[in-house]
Amino acid sequence: MAAEFGVSGQTVRESIRAPTAMGLVTSKQESGTFVTAQGDSLTAMSLASVIQLEKLGPTDVLGVLGALLSHAASLAVTRASDADLAEFREAAEQVPAAELRETAVNLKHFLQTLATISHNPLLAVLCRFLIDIQVGLALEMGTERPSAWMKATAPLQDDRMAAVAALEARDVTRAVLCTQACHDHMVDLIGKAARSRSVQPADTGFARLLSQLSAAQKQLLS
Repeated sequence: MAAEFGVSGQTVRESIRAPTAMGLVTSKQESGTFVTAQGDSLTAMSLASVIQLEKLGPTDVLGVLGALLSHAASLAVTRASDADLAEFREAAEQVPAAELRETAVNLKHFLQTLATISHNPLLAVLCRFLIDIQVGLALEMGTERPSAWMKATAPLQDDRMAAVAALEARDVTRAVLCTQACHDHMVDLIGKAARSRSVQPADTGFARLLSQLSAAQKQLLS
């Protein structure tokens, strides 16, 4: 590298030091320097930093996720294969579960599958972190009274299956509308649950969730 760029070895070592400290590369003695950055972790940390620095609340963040998921649905109508759509239907059918946490895991998989079958890697990466936030907030709101939360969210399964049917019909307008409706209904339920508990998620659960997600991503990079 020193010869290629016409600089000293010390300059090369200094230039590598910063990305090493950030977890982007790893240097091993007598082996070399290797890129170890993970796209998801880097994106998550960047998004979390922007959200925290700009003091964005759940409404702002989940609004962006809704737009991204709708775009993912519009892309999936034409880009998803029949196998992709079969996987999407299976993911939707598995969302309802006996336990709250299992349902949350299944919901996360369903939403991530939609992002994945858009076949837009950047869109999928952006969605994954924001999906973590939405599912984390849903868990936060449902933990106090799990059975009541499960009952309140049960009707959303019809929204999910409507979105699946729209994608299978390759109907872009209906796919976007159904996906947005499903997202909006979940956001409304999260908001109502927060208000009923006299909770301000932007100050408490939301801030704590962001900190936890950021810490987890930093650990993956370390």
